[in-house]
Amino acid sequence: MSAFSQDLGSSNKLFGRSKSPAGKKSARKTSAKNRAAVVKAKTPSAKGKAASKSSKSARETHTATTKPTPKKTTPKTAPTEPSAKKPDSVPGTWRPKIVTGPARARDVAIPTGKAADDLYEKLIGEGNTARDEREYTKAEVAYRHAMAIKPKDSRAVYGLGNLYGDQMRWEDAEEAYRMALAIEPNDETAYIALSFVLTQPVSAPNLGERYEEAENLARRSIKLAPSNSLAFDQLGVALELRGLIGTETENAYRTSIRLDPGFAPAYAHLGRLLRRRGLANESDNAYQNAIRRANDVPTMILVADVMQSGQRYAESELLLRRALAVDTRNPEGMLMLGRALTALGNFSEAENVLRKGLAITPNGFIPNSLLGSLYIRQGKFESAENALLQAMRFASPNERRSLSLNFETVGDGYLKAGKARNAERAYRQAISLDGERESLPGKLARAQHG
Repeated sequence: MSAFSQDLGSSNKLFGRSKSPAGKKSARKTSAKNRAAVVKAKTPSAKGKAASKSSKSARETHTATTKPTPKKTTPKTAPTEPSAKKPDSVPGTWRPKIVTGPARARDVAIPTGKAADDLYEKLIGEGNTARDEREYTKAEVAYRHAMAIKPKDSRAVYGLGNLYGDQMRWEDAEEAYRMALAIEPNDETAYIALSFVLTQPVSAPNLGERYEEAENLARRSIKLAPSNSLAFDQLGVALELRGLIGTETENAYRTSIRLDPGFAPAYAHLGRLLRRRGLANESDNAYQNAIRRANDVPTMILVADVMQSGQRYAESELLLRRALAVDTRNPEGMLMLGRALTALGNFSEAENVLRKGLAITPNGFIPNSLLGSLYIRQGKFESAENALLQAMRFASPNERRSLSLNFETVGDGYLKAGKARNAERAYRQAISLDGERESLPGKLARAQHG
């Protein structure tokens, strides 16, 4: 479960922002989890978008219909090595360009004047529609085309940030939001979006610095928009991740609730915080308030995510089943349900749900990583190794560190079962992913000597 194990934040529903220019389409999505003082903004209209009655905005779940084609593996045979990762999926490598990924778009000439304005708005609209339809590759191509036409307009690059967030490509989303802030440094919602991304579960070596920056970004957003409920909620998340579970963190969540009494995730965050402080009854009341207010799919998923971060898997399962009854092709809901079922020991259904999610999402890291964890728990180490090898195809540098831990666990399982050669292979893979871990050379030596 390494892909989610440190999550104290919200799920991957991202952000709209303040008002877009009159008559212009937006690449910023308002979604059903937050955006308290943010008016529909520079965000695409979302299919199935639902908003809190009072805030009408939130982070939203939009997931892809583009299907990956992972190579099938047979548990009884030695795992096959994954193909190389596409350069554009590595954080820090993308730049505004005309074509990206497996899909080739039409070449776009760069016009000027009104023709440039018209084409830019057309491409933003195409990107928004494709994202709403979960056609993420198509959306990315459209946003990149728009960026090539107007590199100083933040809407297209912000749209890319939201798009990467939908796919849980946190490091790519981080880079996009940083670029958006460089273009428009007084956008309070972009500060929240970047803060949100920095509180996502990644195996970065500088987590303390990331969480401190997330706190500062949330404070900056509050300074720009003092009535933004989401900003206070995100401040609480950042403080909690920093290990600060006292009055200031509680006040941040309660201020978010005061500003938007219908904002369910803030109740869930408060419930988790109170549980950590030993206030069981108050915690249960806050969680129940969150459940009562989770009336749309994105909010149900967000609240379930907070519950899972507090180990409340049974309650999260109920919310996720409700969400998937409405949105049957929501890959994030499927992955989170698979995680809950794995934690609850329902391995057969968990595998089925995770494979369905894998068939929908274009980012195969998390579903394959979760499948690997599921197989490890069952002692199916060959199947686990195959799933982890597939996850490698999509892993960012930070995600490679978490995969190294999983490969080490697989090696331990092989070694305990007397399969020294298989253990050696798994340990070598772990070292290739993270050669600085001190435990690995000794284990590799033991495997090599039988």
